Amino acid sequence: MGIREEIKNASSESEIISLLSKGNKFEMASEVTRRSWKSTARFRLSELSNSVAAQIPEKPVASKKIKNKNKK
Repeated sequence: MGIREEIKNASSESEIISLLSKGNKFEMASEVTRRSWKSTARFRLSELSNSVAAQIPEKPVASKKIKNKNKK
């Protein structure tokens, strides 16, 4: 399991912080990967603190009906 998945499954703030510090030791990790770890950590911390997560849309997105066109 990768660091991002471990962060998603973390059960406490201290566990998330330790996983982020573990990730800082990976010298070959790209900046995009490091940002994704931090983003996942912020999202998981907000879940743990029972606040509304920023990445969940407030209103459900209505799907558009697609009309079938007859091809001749």
